[in-house]
Amino acid sequence: MRKKRGKLRAIGLCLLALSLSGCWDQHPVEMRAAVAAIGIDPAPGVGQANYTFTFPNVTTTAASLATTPQSQEFYAIHVTAPNLLSALLSAQRRESRTLYLGQVRIVCLSSALPTRIWRSTLMTMADSGRFVLTTWIVGAPNAAAVVSLIPPVEVVPEVGLYNALTCRCQGIRWPGRGWRVWSEIVTPGITPSVVWVHPHQGQFTLTRLLVLRSPYPVSWSPEATIGWSYLTGRLLRDNISVTLDHTPLVVGLIRGRSHLAIHHRQSTIAASVHLDYSGVILGNVSGSDAIGLDRQVERQVANRIQSYVQAAWLEAQRTDTDPMGWHRSAIWSDAAWASDRGWSHWSLTCWVHFTLREEGVLR
Repeated sequence: MRKKRGKLRAIGLCLLALSLSGCWDQHPVEMRAAVAAIGIDPAPGVGQANYTFTFPNVTTTAASLATTPQSQEFYAIHVTAPNLLSALLSAQRRESRTLYLGQVRIVCLSSALPTRIWRSTLMTMADSGRFVLTTWIVGAPNAAAVVSLIPPVEVVPEVGLYNALTCRCQGIRWPGRGWRVWSEIVTPGITPSVVWVHPHQGQFTLTRLLVLRSPYPVSWSPEATIGWSYLTGRLLRDNISVTLDHTPLVVGLIRGRSHLAIHHRQSTIAASVHLDYSGVILGNVSGSDAIGLDRQVERQVANRIQSYVQAAWLEAQRTDTDPMGWHRSAIWSDAAWASDRGWSHWSLTCWVHFTLREEGVLR
């Protein structure tokens, strides 16, 4: 009897070990189709959208890279569906391998899509558990063109736009990580925002912020976007051109930090922003009064930064959006403050302190 019980326990332990191993639903890599990017565009039908799924060509090897045309390094599947899950099912019917979503680098949605489509797509990604929420969410006038764009310097399976957004080589630390956009969607007091991508001549440009207001997203101007980066501390580096005694100069490697203070005053809010930035003159400054000339340059750069901030402030009022999250800060400092109160109840005071750093070219 004891031997029988021992055998049953041994068999039970073996079955338990097999069930916990997690290998039963796994597929070898050659039987998987790893989705690299997803593009979503409007479709003519009511409640429909065009979905583009981009895949790296698994037949491309290191030995064949030199002879494989760039157009064959990736391939795409195009489907029309009412939502993301239906689109995945339709794409799976056209693919002989199992779709794998753990390597999705870019999800690009058209700026012409209603904001509710953006929200439902992000919620589906978060709830499905099949997506990695470090995926970049971006906007574009034509999403299919963006996810199909392969810069000549990239090698399969790398996605050029993903590398550009993660390399910290851009002047602005762009928003758009899936988890952050999702958290901003469900958080009152902040308007979710992503980078607006414009494909051009086989490359892409990143100069604008796309703010997900209702009913449709709206893009900020490049000047307002730069002002937003100064106000939020997301500026990594900037160059500003100034004129000194009719001589053009460029002040570069601009970096620094920002500090926001929220003050509740009866029915209004006063926002105070202190910007502390520094930069380097990219060139020589000649003259007997070098210190005085430096002060002139600093004043001109500070005035330019002020103009960027003013552009962002006016754009926020014009579009009735808050990608800075100041309304959220107001709620945190006073829970009785309503998040839907507009900018008419706000005032902004901005101080800019800019200094030149002594580095680079000797002056």
